Amino acid sequence: MLSFKTYQETEMKRKFLGSVVALALAAPVYAGEMLSDAQIIGIYSQVNSFDIETALLGELKGHSDDVRAIGSMVSGDHSGVRQAIHQLASEMGVQPVLPPARIEAAQDHDTVIMQLRGLEGAAFDAAYLRHEIAFHTAAIQAVEGLLIPEAEDPRLRAHFQAVLPAFYHHLEVNQKAAGTLGVSVD
Repeated sequence: MLSFKTYQETEMKRKFLGSVVALALAAPVYAGEMLSDAQIIGIYSQVNSFDIETALLGELKGHSDDVRAIGSMVSGDHSGVRQAIHQLASEMGVQPVLPPARIEAAQDHDTVIMQLRGLEGAAFDAAYLRHEIAFHTAAIQAVEGLLIPEAEDPRLRAHFQAVLPAFYHHLEVNQKAAGTLGVSVD
């Protein structure tokens, strides 16, 4: 029989990972309607901002050197990506648009951040790594399966293809750190 504490930890992990996946995958597609490049850039910028905030928290609160280093790397990389996409939007003459359906993604992100802020030590590291693994897995799937196919401007598609190796790298370093720290990611 599960102890109450184990039940609470399991329930929090389930809710936390559910929020992460919903956050990373939440992209509006209305009855087969294609996303515009302005919407794609808006969503992409929002998701980059989410991971910058999460990574900065990892850099600040990480218990292990690995988590702090990953947080620093990810926040720097995603800040560069966000700057590059805004530069590209300017070159394309596109003003990023955030569809109203993305409000829920922002609320989910806030929930994740609050949950992470409430953790300390090894518990923080484990939750942070689980988040980053789920987030980057979902982000890669979204870029490959939705954003690249729906982007109209070839420069936008080229940008996504150029940053995918970094997203895969982020996923790999988080998976490696989870293995090193004995964090289950099931």
